Amino acid sequence: MKKYTYKLFPFLICVVFLFPIVKENIATLSIILLALNLILYKVSSRDFKFIERKQLFLIIPFLIISVFSVFSTNAKISLVHINHSLLFLIVPVIFSLIPKEMFSLEKLHLYFNTLKNLCLLIAFIYIISFFLNNPVWKFNIEFHNESPFRNYIYNDFKWFKIHPTYYTTILIFCVAHAFNEVLEKQKYFQLLYVFAFLGITFLLLTKLTIVLMVALLFYMFLFKSTLSSVYKGVGILASVLSLFILVQYTPGIKNRFVEVYKSINVKPKELAFDSTNIRKAIFDCSTNLVKENWVTGVGFENLQAKLNECYAANYDSSFYENHIYLTHNYYLYILISTGILGFVFYLFYLATIIKISLKSNLFLFNSFIVTILIVCFIEDFFYRQYGVLYFNLILMCFINHIEYKKLSPNKISTD
Repeated sequence: MKKYTYKLFPFLICVVFLFPIVKENIATLSIILLALNLILYKVSSRDFKFIERKQLFLIIPFLIISVFSVFSTNAKISLVHINHSLLFLIVPVIFSLIPKEMFSLEKLHLYFNTLKNLCLLIAFIYIISFFLNNPVWKFNIEFHNESPFRNYIYNDFKWFKIHPTYYTTILIFCVAHAFNEVLEKQKYFQLLYVFAFLGITFLLLTKLTIVLMVALLFYMFLFKSTLSSVYKGVGILASVLSLFILVQYTPGIKNRFVEVYKSINVKPKELAFDSTNIRKAIFDCSTNLVKENWVTGVGFENLQAKLNECYAANYDSSFYENHIYLTHNYYLYILISTGILGFVFYLFYLATIIKISLKSNLFLFNSFIVTILIVCFIEDFFYRQYGVLYFNLILMCFINHIEYKKLSPNKISTD
């Protein structure tokens, strides 16, 4: 039993990494299967050790949301928030107990390549689905200054549930992994992933992830490449030219960035609103709630109601009536809901992760953490299961890899 369950770990971890393309309940089922295999392995090994004390900090976000929901006056809403944070408990506990040999460098590449190939499949499915449901000529046009392709994926695509913002955030890590393979191992076929992921990110017009992806590629090319300065200069010029062409010929992209300039100081009014001034309205209401409730917070169960009250009082628009607009900033989500105490604990959690990341000296780990920290400024990234699962999967892979490297050869299992 021990031998078979041990050999199943890589396969089951790869199955968990299929989460972007499956429904949330299927992703949960894959985690349950991994947990059952872990239990069987532990019992057959007579190993009953639990999570190490030094890794208990990993469950802090779950504890923050759970503890501050205990005294809720609306148990139903509080349970929704607790449910969304549950993977902050489950994934760290399960992964901390899996044998560290499952997180060798070879195994990490297996898991990350699984994620990359899945994300490539999603990109193809997006495009094929668009052409199956739209005439070809719509792919490369702007309609009312918007991209028909982006509108289709955001509003009409039903094959799977992951939001394009979460998908393109995952793509940043996939691009970093692929380009790192090119620079360090001369695996030039990995450029196919880089170009494909860059292309689909531009087509989806996710502004921040476009900026982050391009900035990361430029940084890696300049500081991780061993090319001479002349070749780097030629590469930069070619990249700038390619970006110019992408911006010129990607439907809707110029309008998406111009919108930020035009709308940032224009309040939503009646039906005249867009993503930029909605985000500005959300940010203004969130900061107002921080000023009024920074000591004790409003509670997770009251957050949405308080925001809606602010929207109604300050904006002559119905933009919030048919959508759930939380803070679009996970730091403010914690601060407004829990007050300063919960926020301090959350900052301690982040600081500990940043310390581990910097100490590891692993570029992919560091770039992953920086990306998530930035994205959390414009998204409630950990409010959805996809965000929590993605973050904890990659985080635990790197933390376990660090622990694996500490093992002496005679401590590595021979199963």
